[in-house]
Amino acid sequence: MPAAALVARDMTAVAQAVPGPADGSHRLVTGVGTTDPYTDFSRKLRKIWELALHPPLVPVGQTPNDVVYTDGRMVLRHYRRPSEIPVDQDRPPILLIYALINRPYILDLQPGLSVVEDLLRKGLDVYLIDWGTPNELDKDHRIHDYVNGYIDRALDVVRERSGVDRPHVLGYCMGGTFAAMYTARHPEKVGTLSLMAAGIDFDTRASFLNIWARAPGFDARKIARTYGLIPAEFFNAGFALLDPLRTNYLKFRDLIQRIDDPAYVENFLRMEKWNIDGIPMAGPTYAEFIEKGYQKNLLVKGEWTLDGDRSPIDLAKLTMPMATIVGLKDNLMPPECTERIIGHVKSRDVRRFEQPSGHIGVSVGRSAHRDLWPQYADWVLAHSPVDSPGARTRRSGPRRVGRPARRSRH
Repeated sequence: MPAAALVARDMTAVAQAVPGPADGSHRLVTGVGTTDPYTDFSRKLRKIWELALHPPLVPVGQTPNDVVYTDGRMVLRHYRRPSEIPVDQDRPPILLIYALINRPYILDLQPGLSVVEDLLRKGLDVYLIDWGTPNELDKDHRIHDYVNGYIDRALDVVRERSGVDRPHVLGYCMGGTFAAMYTARHPEKVGTLSLMAAGIDFDTRASFLNIWARAPGFDARKIARTYGLIPAEFFNAGFALLDPLRTNYLKFRDLIQRIDDPAYVENFLRMEKWNIDGIPMAGPTYAEFIEKGYQKNLLVKGEWTLDGDRSPIDLAKLTMPMATIVGLKDNLMPPECTERIIGHVKSRDVRRFEQPSGHIGVSVGRSAHRDLWPQYADWVLAHSPVDSPGARTRRSGPRRVGRPARRSRH
C-alpha cells in the first residue's frame, strides 16, 4: 500500500475513534476550538501534493569555501575563516574525508546543522575532500588509488598550505575506513585520527548489510563486472531496505503531521535531496571493500594489502591520539564496527564520543550539534600544539589549482 494511503488510513482511524452518541455510532467533531480531522487531513494532503509538484530549491553546503586543489574529479575544499575568529589566531588544520557514496555536504547540510560550521567556529582550519562524480575514466579505480593516491596528495596540500606537518584527520563512514588505512601507512603525516561511524571490524550481525554481504552466492566481483561503475540507485535500494518502515511510511507520516512547520519541511527536503543525490562507485573499489571488509574482515586481521603495497595494513602503527564517534542507533555501521579498532592500535590516548542517533543523525542531529561537536572540537584543539615540530613557513594566498604532480594509477 502506498505511503499516502497508509497515512490516510491512520487519519481516518483517528476520526472514527471520536466518541459519538450512546448508541455506539461515530460523529465528526466540528465547531469552535475543534477541527474536523477529515478536513484537516485533506488540507495537509493538498499541501503535500503541491510540495511534490512544485518543490522549492533548498540550498545545501552553504559555508563559504574555496577549491584549492583538483585531482581528476576530486576537489579539495578549504572553508573560509569565520568573521568572529581573529585573523591572527592560530587555527589547527583538519582534513575531513567522506565516503564514496552520496555527497559530502551532509557535513555542511545547513546553517545550524553543519559539522563544518561547528569546527570553524571553534577555531579549526577546515578542509574537505569532495570526491565529485566518477565517470568512465574512473571505473577501474581500486582502494589503493584513493588511499595512497588522492588522500595522500590532498593531505600534502593541507600540510603545505597550513605549515603544519601533521594535520588532524577525520574520516566518516567509508571515508573513515580509508582514513585509518592511510594513517596506518603514513603515521608521520597525521596528528590525530578520528573515526566517525567507520567500518573497521565488520564481524557483527547488528546490521543487515553485514548479513547480506556474507549470504551464500553474494558475488561482489560479478556485480562489479556487470555494472562497471556501480550506480547510485543500487546503493539507495540497499539502504532503503535497512529500515523500510521509516523509508516508505514513517517519514511521510511525520511530514504530513508537520507540514505547517516551515523549518521542519525545509530540513525534510534537504535530507531528501541528499538521500537521492548519490554518486556511482568504481566496480573494483566496491568489490574489494565487500570482499576484504564485509566478507573476510581482513583489516583487523592485519591481512588487507592495497595494490602497490608490499606489506598489509598494520593498525598497530596507529600510535597518535585517536577519537571514535558513533551513533548508538546506527544500523549501517553499528558502534562496534568502529570502536573495536581500539583493540588493534597502540595509541594510549583514545577518546570515545557517542550520540543516541543513527548513522546520519551523528552529523545532522540537533542534539549532536549542541553536545557532541563542540566537545569534539575542544578535544582536537587540546591536541594541537601551537608550534608543530618542523612546521613550514605558512604560505600567503591560495595555492594554484591545477593538476597533481603525479597521477593515481588507473
